[in-house]
Amino acid sequence: MKKSMGLLSRAVLIGVSAAVLAAPAALATPATGTPETGAEQPQSDVKERIAKYKKRVEQIEADLKDAVKAVDAATSKAEAQKAKAAAEKVKAAADALDKELQAFLDSPDLKEHQDRIAVGQVMHRAHEASKAADAAITKAQKKIDDDQPTPPVPAADIAVEPQSASRGGIVAIVVFCPEGKVSNFASDALNIVAESRFEDGPITAIGAIVKEDAAPGKHTVTASCDSQKLTTSFTVTADAPVQSKPPTSDDVRRKSVVKPKGKIETGGGATALQTV
Repeated sequence: MKKSMGLLSRAVLIGVSAAVLAAPAALATPATGTPETGAEQPQSDVKERIAKYKKRVEQIEADLKDAVKAVDAATSKAEAQKAKAAAEKVKAAADALDKELQAFLDSPDLKEHQDRIAVGQVMHRAHEASKAADAAITKAQKKIDDDQPTPPVPAADIAVEPQSASRGGIVAIVVFCPEGKVSNFASDALNIVAESRFEDGPITAIGAIVKEDAAPGKHTVTASCDSQKLTTSFTVTADAPVQSKPPTSDDVRRKSVVKPKGKIETGGGATALQTV
């Protein structure tokens, strides 16, 4: 019995050896693909998959650029919240892509060295996009938590006080110019008195006398805040002309008290005027 078992074992060994000699390549290369089928993913499919990953990271980077721009431009809590949501969406997409790429690198389908390098480059871009999105989220949150967002610079404006005067009467032209120099006071119905000019921060005022030959009705008054031309109007009344002395800077200062308020009450704009 022992002799017959030995002969059987030897026969099995001889059979296995013959199989190895007949197909050495099959045993030398392990099967790839899914365990169920052993099918290998075609190389063309691998490259197509890498190309799709590249398109995804390009879209993520484009969305990141828009989100960062929105965060930087946000001046209100609502705008900052919207920008933060966009940045969070970008981060989620970048993290999901990074996870997929890591799994792809661990796959036996990825054999060629150049393909592995290409996948690694896409992973780096996804990782950097995630970091940049994180920074944008932090910046947006700071704006959300800020109770006093930075307000925009108010617009330059002009007003005349009082808004109506008889011929020979005195008026003050008041200009709010937050950035720049005020110049070029003019009106067809006014004689501007340069010596009466008064300045206080962004406010510049100057006195003028209504011309004796000015026609009753509305007249235009202009001035410049740097290169910006400002225009308003005032009314010459039909009352009998009066005699007025040329105004001084003190007269102009006393005539109008200027208080920054976001609106010129006499004309609409960046300051409020109160006659005293």
